[in-house]
Amino acid sequence: MKTLTRKNLLETLMRLGLTRVRAGQAVNAFFDSVTQALRDEKKVSIVGFGTWEWKKRRARLARNPKTGKDVQLGTRKTLVFHPSGSFRRKIKKDKRV
Repeated sequence: MKTLTRKNLLETLMRLGLTRVRAGQAVNAFFDSVTQALRDEKKVSIVGFGTWEWKKRRARLARNPKTGKDVQLGTRKTLVFHPSGSFRRKIKKDKRV
């Protein structure tokens, strides 16, 4: 498997004994909850996995790569993900971390 998809998640839940309908409801409920919390600009933290949160980026001067002219970018919010330490250790191939 090169990419984890919604279908893969459904199949995993079905192997645990859920029907396809129940597995779909569980996956949809999870994603809907995360989406709504982020839409409300709340922090989402899943212990052992990581945290999504909104960060404010300050205004800055950038350069248009096409024209080479300076462009002023305003302040904006960016969604960032911070993996937990235990999750980082689980996915690291080099165990020295």
